[in-house]
Amino acid sequence: MRIKVRDEKLIRAIKKLVGIDVIFKNVEDAKKAMGLVLRRTEIAKSKEYEGLKEIRMTQVVEHPTSAVESHIYYEIDFVLSDDRYLDMEISLIKELQGLFEKL
Repeated sequence: MRIKVRDEKLIRAIKKLVGIDVIFKNVEDAKKAMGLVLRRTEIAKSKEYEGLKEIRMTQVVEHPTSAVESHIYYEIDFVLSDDRYLDMEISLIKELQGLFEKL
């Protein structure tokens, strides 16, 4: 499953959780930041979290109203080691969405 997160929400999460201001130059920077956020989730403290094999991120640039204005999103895909960790993935997604909605 995938989630979509605006770059500014991820930047605010890093500021709130880690206490640093960051700038993303590329997808790898955003991926590192997402890793920092994930480590601070409740799910990360559970044994089930070991089922998260990989995080894949893709940058998406949208132009909602004009060619000048743009929004940057990251599509985040959680790759599991196998399907028995599906409940953990759903819990993780809910926790992350709750976190990002508060920002």
